[in-house]
Amino acid sequence: MKTGSCKALAAFTLALLGASATQANVIDDWNTIKVPAAPVLKPVSVNISDTALLLLDFNGAQDPSKGPCNTKTKPRCIASLPKVEKLLSEARKSGVPVIYSITGGATKGDIASVLAPREGDPVVQGGANKFINTDLEKILTEKHIKTIIVTGTASEGAVLNTASYAALKGMNIILPVDGMSSADPYAEQYVAWHFANAPGVSAKTTLTTVDEIKF
Repeated sequence: MKTGSCKALAAFTLALLGASATQANVIDDWNTIKVPAAPVLKPVSVNISDTALLLLDFNGAQDPSKGPCNTKTKPRCIASLPKVEKLLSEARKSGVPVIYSITGGATKGDIASVLAPREGDPVVQGGANKFINTDLEKILTEKHIKTIIVTGTASEGAVLNTASYAALKGMNIILPVDGMSSADPYAEQYVAWHFANAPGVSAKTTLTTVDEIKF
């Protein structure tokens, strides 16, 4: 190899090493990152023959020690209850199955009273992904469900994990952004961004609002 070529190669290598050593990571750049444009919300017409409504972890409203949906740690969940109540009422009128989840240590009686399950409504109990160690998948399969409307708290917990798992299993997701909540609006924001953009998930998800869901 010619001397000039060797010097050029050495200089290029050093430049790459220097760039690697000084390249900022996402934490270094945290305060300089621009928030992306908000996802577009779309109206949805529900196929009532193969759709179910999921109400995830709305327990704790009556007693904050009994779950995450309470005035102390997640007041945004309490604020979302009127919208979710409206969605629940419309789902019941249309005959869409309603399935609940609760967190560990709770009972179905701890679910917010305005969303209280009726006799025969399935209630599963589990962690952040409600498909893990529960009968949720069996329940949906037996009811021939292909689409789930997902509401609940925390957005970055039960909503994110359960809906993502379902989407990756091939189900369609309807996600009303005013039906999910967290302790911090940022968590709701990044979950909305995830479902609008994440590979394998965004293609199966429709972001919407409760008022834009028609049965």
